[in-house]
Amino acid sequence: MQKHLIKHFVLALAILLGVGMQAQDIHFSQYNSSPLALNPALAGMNNCDYRVYLNFRTQWLTVSSGNTFRTIAGGADMSIGKITKYNSFAGVGISFFSDQAGDINFNSNRVDVSFAYHFMLNRKGTSQISAGIQAGFNHRSINPSKATFDSQYDPTTGIVNADGTRENFGRTKVMFGDAGLGLIFSTIVKRGTNIYAGFALSHINQPKISFYPNGSTAGSTGNERLPMKVTLHGGAAVPVGTRLTVMPNFLFLLQGSTYEFNLGCNFKTALGNNPATSTTALHLGAQYRGLLDAVIINARVDIKGFSCGLSYDINVSKLLPASKSIGAPEISLMYQGCARKKPRPGHCPVLF
Repeated sequence: MQKHLIKHFVLALAILLGVGMQAQDIHFSQYNSSPLALNPALAGMNNCDYRVYLNFRTQWLTVSSGNTFRTIAGGADMSIGKITKYNSFAGVGISFFSDQAGDINFNSNRVDVSFAYHFMLNRKGTSQISAGIQAGFNHRSINPSKATFDSQYDPTTGIVNADGTRENFGRTKVMFGDAGLGLIFSTIVKRGTNIYAGFALSHINQPKISFYPNGSTAGSTGNERLPMKVTLHGGAAVPVGTRLTVMPNFLFLLQGSTYEFNLGCNFKTALGNNPATSTTALHLGAQYRGLLDAVIINARVDIKGFSCGLSYDINVSKLLPASKSIGAPEISLMYQGCARKKPRPGHCPVLF
């Protein structure tokens, strides 16, 4: 009986996090591998001319049957401008995500268009500041027929009466527009050390998201809005010897009354006979997501423009009895290519 209650508690919590006023956006453990979802100022900022990527994540396999907590995201972006070290240039991109949470099929779908401009701060092309804007369209839906409510439970036996009274929603679909902006500063300092820091604001228009447009007896006013989200992120790439690079990184998210932070470090090893020019590398690292949420182990392989990353969240939160220590696997795929014969010179932040 206790396990049954814990399971339903987690399901209810997931629904509240998705529908409630102070909900957090979807996000990935490999957040740098979903650049346009992290910061629109990253549009066009890649190792050559264009980039395409795809991310997939699933979680709570022990809580809800049928793999009902899963997220897929992707995007493509390209740089626009002259290929010189000291010329500023622009970037454009398009991205999407589709997220399903829980047995009632709470679906969140989003498409964004991003534009960024990258200002070179010196003629060596070693420092730049980038500014980006983003506009998006969102669609959310639920399936109330798959939900159960308090009135359907017998408090004595715990048996669910399928014919019991169900709550009536004002609507089962919500559509709204969205807007965001971002800034990133990056520079190369002594001995090739790369440092970057970024800031982004999402949902600056705070769109209405309620499934009760006219209010309800459940306490909704119909005016519930998606809170603005603040993102702070940054990191460094510090060469140690000829093959090894140490890459500390951080992420901080603040949305309404909820917040989250990630602290981690990755180690990149260049492979091949000439590590200075090799495009093949192996990444290994770990992150901590607080407060007391998860420890994340991650790895990535780079081969001639292709990158494949794999991570696994090890749950350490108070929901451990429900998760049974089963974490969340996540995979990322990325390709960065050159449309021109001559690659773009100059500076690009080294992200995981």
